[in-house]
Amino acid sequence: MRNSTFSICFFAKKSKLLANGKAPLFVRITLNGSRWETSLNIGVDKEKWDSKKEKSRGYDKNSNLVNELIDATRDKIYRIKLKIDQEEKPLTLGNLRYYYSGQRDNERTIMKLFDNHNSFCEKKVGFQLAQATYDRYLTCRKHFSDFLKKEYKTGDLPISKIDKELFEKFDLYLRSEKKCANNTAIKYIRNFNKIVRIAIEKGWIPRSPYKEVRFRLEEIEKPYLTQEELHSVQEKDISIKRLEIVRDIFLFCCYTGLAFSDVKELNEDNIQIGIDKKKWISKHRKKTDVISRIPLFKIPENIIEKYKDSPLCIIRNVLLPVPSNQKMNGYLKEIADICGIKKILTTHTARRTFATSVLLLEGVSMDIVSKILGHKSLFMTRKYAKIDEISIAKGTEIVREKLQKTS
Repeated sequence: MRNSTFSICFFAKKSKLLANGKAPLFVRITLNGSRWETSLNIGVDKEKWDSKKEKSRGYDKNSNLVNELIDATRDKIYRIKLKIDQEEKPLTLGNLRYYYSGQRDNERTIMKLFDNHNSFCEKKVGFQLAQATYDRYLTCRKHFSDFLKKEYKTGDLPISKIDKELFEKFDLYLRSEKKCANNTAIKYIRNFNKIVRIAIEKGWIPRSPYKEVRFRLEEIEKPYLTQEELHSVQEKDISIKRLEIVRDIFLFCCYTGLAFSDVKELNEDNIQIGIDKKKWISKHRKKTDVISRIPLFKIPENIIEKYKDSPLCIIRNVLLPVPSNQKMNGYLKEIADICGIKKILTTHTARRTFATSVLLLEGVSMDIVSKILGHKSLFMTRKYAKIDEISIAKGTEIVREKLQKTS
């Protein structure tokens, strides 16, 4: 571990004089190349200031007062540095600044930092941050609060208590008490680590223990419907009205790739005539604000027509009577049973079905799929669109024919 570099410097800002014509005096602390400075709330005669000796020349009243304050401030900073060392706390600019300004340790806590972060995020929802992202931070905050009450018998902890053990205990709590799967637990840990990084930026702790714990996401095979399974859902006669509505909305998503939050908001303004003189869906994705332009195929167009007189659509000024996400996913489980499909059906299953079975398997390129889905990168598209045995067979058919001719 390398030794830290520490220095104290006093200087006068001659470019920004006070109302009385004197130069304001500042102290600057430099630690490991980073620095923090603050005013001493006193002015010094700029002609008498000696920048090399860091003191005021002369024996007038103001010079004596300035020099006494410099000595007292230097002594105060070194005493703070010694106190931090004796308490075995990390020597950071944040800690030095905190003690210097007279703030107490219990004012700098994890939950207060969490609340400040979430309040700031709330103001960005709708233009810089997706509602779903903000909701995850709220849920993470609740889980962490419950964790503190159970594990530490308290509602809050000082920032200084953030260490590897805290991360490991929170991870175990998420898995054992909240029954979170591996990837879900890690996502909450990452949300919490965002709060920890803010503490690092403020200089309150030297580093995050996150990398020391080595959390790893597991590769999960996310389901999509094959063309045969999609056809079976489409052709199934469903007599229960609530299931019929959910089936239709699911099919709409399967043939448009729209996410739940986007299809729920879809209105007449989103249906436009494209350069090919045909109908297209044009909508900014709620999650990323990237615009999606999707050809409106006959099946989803018919579904829109089916519900044009729905009272719920008229009241909400939307094209489809979309229920809550919870109801959607709950009813989709019933639909999967009715259709004999062993896969878990969700609104995300529909989006992946559109990318793979509706587009890729019909020869649409990955680049075009990415643009239609409104993704910012091909990496994200590859997570949705799966290349299966059918597409591999189609893609290698020419090679198969050539090899058969030469054998």
